[in-house]
Amino acid sequence: MKGLILKDFYNLTKQYKIILVLVIFYLLVSVSSEDTNFFGGVVSILMVMQVITTLSYDEKSNWDRYALTMPISRSDLVLSKYILGGILLAVAFAVNFIFRIVAGSGQPMEALIVSVATTGVGLFFMFLILPVLFKFGAEKGRYMMMLIFFIPTGFLLLMSRMGLTLPEAFMRLLPTFSVLFLILAGIISVNASLAIYKRKEM
Repeated sequence: MKGLILKDFYNLTKQYKIILVLVIFYLLVSVSSEDTNFFGGVVSILMVMQVITTLSYDEKSNWDRYALTMPISRSDLVLSKYILGGILLAVAFAVNFIFRIVAGSGQPMEALIVSVATTGVGLFFMFLILPVLFKFGAEKGRYMMMLIFFIPTGFLLLMSRMGLTLPEAFMRLLPTFSVLFLILAGIISVNASLAIYKRKEM
């Protein structure tokens, strides 16, 4: 498992300059627009995109077919992607938290809460997209990923334009619901990915 994760990090080093440029670009955009929430959300999604990039590398090099000739199980290949995503999102959380503190966006506790929330969004997005990518592959899955991403975004924009808001009682319980929802989404996502990948022909 450790070797699989290190392999993915090695592949990602090939484009670390691009990632760094993107982070700096969105940092400047966030600072100039005085919208620190924007940077946090973008960094979280950017980290999830790196997991998708590793799947694309694996697909192009037929890595999975080769890996299964070694003492590596299909479960290891699937779980390594989730662990990689968790590590990258932990980095996104740290970057976002430090940025908010340096930028003076509220108190440390507020910065912590917002950083946790944006990381949670990235985590949910990863849970949502990985089973799709394991089913259809990284290249075909990109189009479905865009659809999955834009549907909830469009729904939220529609709610905003119509002036709809969530009940106050629900908002107070939202943190608890969010944690439970993420745990449930993670369990469903991992099991779905394992089931899909175990039936997949190489």
